[in-house]
Amino acid sequence: MEKYAKLESYYLKYHYFPHLLLAVFFCLVSGGFMSFRNLNQLQAAQVMEMYVILTGIILFVPVFMPEQDQDIWSLERSKSMPMWKLYFKRTLTAAVVQALIISGFVFLLKVQSPVVEAGALWSGGFCEALFLGSIGYFCGAVLNQVIIGYMISILFFAANIGLSERFGVFGLFQMMRQNDSSLLWKLAAGVLLLIAAIALRERLAGK
Repeated sequence: MEKYAKLESYYLKYHYFPHLLLAVFFCLVSGGFMSFRNLNQLQAAQVMEMYVILTGIILFVPVFMPEQDQDIWSLERSKSMPMWKLYFKRTLTAAVVQALIISGFVFLLKVQSPVVEAGALWSGGFCEALFLGSIGYFCGAVLNQVIIGYMISILFFAANIGLSERFGVFGLFQMMRQNDSSLLWKLAAGVLLLIAAIALRERLAGK
C-alpha cells in the first residue's frame, strides 16, 4: 500500500498537477469568450459543449504519460504490484477532478443564469467530457504516445463541429440539440474505453 501511495503522490505532484491547473484555467478563460450572465438552457449547453468538455482531454489523456519514460516503465514493471491498480487510481482521480470541475462550472452558470437546469447540464457535460477524454486515453495507451492521444481526441471534437449527426449516438453537442438520449451510450463507451486501456497496459506490463 505504501508503494502505491508514494507512486501516486509523485504522479500527482510532478505529472498531473499541471494538467489540473490547466483544466481549471481553461474553464475560467472560457468566460472571456462568452458571457455567463442571463443564459438560457441552450446557451448554457453551448458553453458547456464548446469549451468545458475539452477538459476531459486535459484530465484523462495524460494518465499514462509517466510510463513513456522507459526508466519509469521498467522500474514500475519490476515491482511486485499489479499495474492496473496504479492506473485505476489515476483514472479515478481524473474522474473525480472532472466531476468537481463540471460541478464548479455548473454552479457558476447557475449563479449568473438562474433559469439553467443544473442537473441536465452537469450530467451532459460530465458524460461528454469523459467520453471525449477516453478516446485519447485509449489511443494513447495503445500507441504509448500521449501526444497522439491528445491529437485524436481533438480531431474527434473538431470533426463533430457541423458533422456530429454522422456519429449517431456517439456524436457530441447533443445538449445543444436538446437531445439527451445518447448520454448513457457515451458514458458506457467511455467507461469501456478506460477499462480496455487499463487491461491493455496491464498485459503489456506482463503482470
